[in-house]
Amino acid sequence: MFKTFLLFGVSAFASLFLILVGREWYCSLKKNGLKNPHLLVYFGSGGHTGEMMNLLGAIEDQQYPIRSYVVGADDKMSYTKAKALISTKSHHKSSIFTIPRARYVKQAWLTTPLTAVWSLLFSIKVIFWNKNGIPDVILCNGPGTCVFLCLEGYVSKFFGKRIRIVYVESFARVNKLSLSGKILLPFVDRFLVQWPGLALKYKGAEYVGVVA
Repeated sequence: MFKTFLLFGVSAFASLFLILVGREWYCSLKKNGLKNPHLLVYFGSGGHTGEMMNLLGAIEDQQYPIRSYVVGADDKMSYTKAKALISTKSHHKSSIFTIPRARYVKQAWLTTPLTAVWSLLFSIKVIFWNKNGIPDVILCNGPGTCVFLCLEGYVSKFFGKRIRIVYVESFARVNKLSLSGKILLPFVDRFLVQWPGLALKYKGAEYVGVVA
């Protein structure tokens, strides 16, 4: 629990600092507003990306004509899939953003805080300095790097921008939530699970069947 609050505190402080630096730009964007809904999607690589592709296939094209696809800086597979989405949906205003991972596979825990902070800074840029505008909805399904994106989305409401956050727990999570899920459960607007037992076990989780 302490780690969760520490993570949220660091995220909030960094957001406040950068938002104040760009106050004039932010206020201008808020005043003008967005003509069309903007969806930000995080591709978590591997199976996470596969499930996210299925989720996106269930969303009406016209529902979110503006889309931002976020991938890990080293995730070539997800980048290729995001690029293919853009080419097949040319009527959308879409962009791809890359961010460093908060922690890489087999990375030493001693160096994790450094990569986590670097990832946090890029996440802030993707949310608040997005060329498509600040997103209206964030959709993600893990893993760890998406935590910063979601926390930035949560922090935004304290500065006058309400971003809805939807987290879909992986189908592979049958008996317990992932670490990312445990951290984000109190902060997201909708937390969807694909096994009924998880909805009974965790307050706030919604079972909606297999969605990915």
